[in-house]
Amino acid sequence: MKNLLVLLFLCLCAAAMAQKKLPVLKSGGNTIKIREGISEIHEQHPVAIAKPDMYVPKPFLNTQKITYISDSDSITFLVKPNKTYDFLIIQNTKDTIYTQINTHRNQVVTYPNYSYSGNADKNPQTIPFTIGEDSRIYLKGKINNSDSLSFLFDTGASAIAVSTAVLGKKVNATLDGTVLNGGTDGMENVKTSSNNTITINGLTWQNVPLLAIDFGESPFDVVLGWVAFQNKIIKINYESKKMTIYDSLPRPDKEFSKIDFKIIDGIPYIKCTMIINGKSYEEWFDFDSGSDGTLSISHEYALKNQLQSKLPKIGEATSMGTTGNEIKQDIVLLPRLKIGDFELYNLTLHIPKKDPETPDKLGNIGNLILKRFTTIIDFKNNCMYLRPNNLFYTSMD
Repeated sequence: MKNLLVLLFLCLCAAAMAQKKLPVLKSGGNTIKIREGISEIHEQHPVAIAKPDMYVPKPFLNTQKITYISDSDSITFLVKPNKTYDFLIIQNTKDTIYTQINTHRNQVVTYPNYSYSGNADKNPQTIPFTIGEDSRIYLKGKINNSDSLSFLFDTGASAIAVSTAVLGKKVNATLDGTVLNGGTDGMENVKTSSNNTITINGLTWQNVPLLAIDFGESPFDVVLGWVAFQNKIIKINYESKKMTIYDSLPRPDKEFSKIDFKIIDGIPYIKCTMIINGKSYEEWFDFDSGSDGTLSISHEYALKNQLQSKLPKIGEATSMGTTGNEIKQDIVLLPRLKIGDFELYNLTLHIPKKDPETPDKLGNIGNLILKRFTTIIDFKNNCMYLRPNNLFYTSMD
């Protein structure tokens, strides 16, 4: 027992010494500004009760600078993926806040808190939408009192982005920062604009940061990422073409199948099962309403499981993401795909000939498949509910 007490004492001393060596940021107030790279992301109000007060940056490659700025001090960390960085914030010379930057992929990215209007619990709010010829969801809205804009609702996006083609023309927004943005085809630095206002069908979001991205000749002006509805529940009904926003989960009927999802690199992913020659292959797929495709997996996953030798090749394709890099793909025929309690048959599966330079090497499930379900997404509890709709048995073309 004596030896155990001595060992415990030494451990406590070591912990105390380690604590004293932690970097310190001094602050005279309770507001901290955080920058990723050279872009000021948002204001944070660290709280001592969190233990630690954690910040999770957006996905990045290699290294990234994270800077905390107080009213009188600043501290910068050069961070790497899948690491934690601990430090202390001494507030008003007396209060100590244990703080951590966490870059692990399984952590939920810290997003700016948009000011969202309305009480969706007492009075659920509805947004009408159209389904484009590309099978994606389109809404009508405005930015900073602009004329009407076309918004693409994209559950595969963790930000809100405006096309550079409309800046200074349809949309007045001040570009005042930059951030590293990840797309399906790679990573690039893009300009950003802080403190904007978005209105869609009577709903208002204030203090919204925007990414400015060249979308080329796209049919939309703005990409509305899922983060616009963080801490909400949304129901997407492709039959009525309405999206309903709730503060609490409406009771799904028995025809819905519940699926848990997890946030990976800021994006919701669901686990699906590909069935090939009687064998099951599970993989996590980006639940991507912003994709006009069916299904894709990484070259790495296909190579590891020797899938291309097991599936008939039916063609080739070339796609391009937001960075302008081409992705050449083989198209193969997948016999069966299981999503929750439901199965789809004879789907086109895209496999890149080479994986792009992104942190993400997982799968993607696009809106050619997702539109076949009425979907309830619970962003509060990381789960969703799917039920086949009248598009379930229609052609995948």
